[in-house]
Amino acid sequence: MRIFYLCPDCSFPSGGIKRLYTHVEILRQGGYDAYIKHSAKDFKPGWFESDVPVVYDADSPEFGSSDVIVVPEGFPNIMKKFHPFSVKKVAISLSFAYIFDSMPSGENWKDYGINWVMANNKSMADFIGWSMDIENIHVINSSIDHDLFGYNSDIKQDQVAYLKRKDMLSPMIEKIMKSKAKSLGDMNFTAIEHLDITQYAQVLKESKIYLTTSTSEGFPRPILEAMACGCLCVGFDGIGGKDFIIGSGEKQNFILAESMNVVDLSKKLAELIEQVQTGDDRVESIRQNALSTAAGFTAEFEKQSVLKFWKAFVEAEKLITY
Repeated sequence: MRIFYLCPDCSFPSGGIKRLYTHVEILRQGGYDAYIKHSAKDFKPGWFESDVPVVYDADSPEFGSSDVIVVPEGFPNIMKKFHPFSVKKVAISLSFAYIFDSMPSGENWKDYGINWVMANNKSMADFIGWSMDIENIHVINSSIDHDLFGYNSDIKQDQVAYLKRKDMLSPMIEKIMKSKAKSLGDMNFTAIEHLDITQYAQVLKESKIYLTTSTSEGFPRPILEAMACGCLCVGFDGIGGKDFIIGSGEKQNFILAESMNVVDLSKKLAELIEQVQTGDDRVESIRQNALSTAAGFTAEFEKQSVLKFWKAFVEAEKLITY
């Protein structure tokens, strides 16, 4: 049995791309014959290092009945392409936004022979099960790189960071905050873009606040990475963040605004900035809770989840892994 993770030829930083590579790394370490599959010959993401083997469509790879092709949620055309063939199919769903975006009306993954799904979180797993009537859906845990993302209070600056590519409303929030500049002091805004992962981590380490306005996330890893860097995180849960975001109470780890409500978020961000600048004790409690939350998302946490899924799949499909 060979396992091929289909991976888009995506050159810009993407948590989903890194996640696919991580799965293959875990599987190979666990004794599975696993590969990344790219389209363009010799393509590899340039923003992180990985030595996992890659196969390319240009080499016309052949797949047998004991092989497995793993297809991300945004490629129903590829699921459909492989449907007539005996190769086994698994869908991996990393984002709510793409599940039905390219899906032909009236169709779903079961129509393409997909009976096994890996989902980024419980909300997504429940949604896929409800909308497609698929039973074999497993939640696959995630991790963050704790060697790269860590908290050092000595380097924190009066800075609000956000991801420009994903957070479409954040530039508007920045304008609103700058309209109140006289009352908000010297807090600066940094739009993160065109950085490698080390540079990105450094921005988070230096920022006191992380702003997120993405509304449809499978697993908002940047929020956890910001938490691990000691940022006070404010914004929307993006649906996928519901699994770990706590917006109130003793265990609050996030300043939660109503989704898509720019007014609500602007006011909560303004209040947070004022609390940070006055040294309000409440924000330190939120920060410590966030650090504790992020600490639980370890490489081992993800590894065991991935291996558990594939063990169940192999046993159910009666496959041989050697």
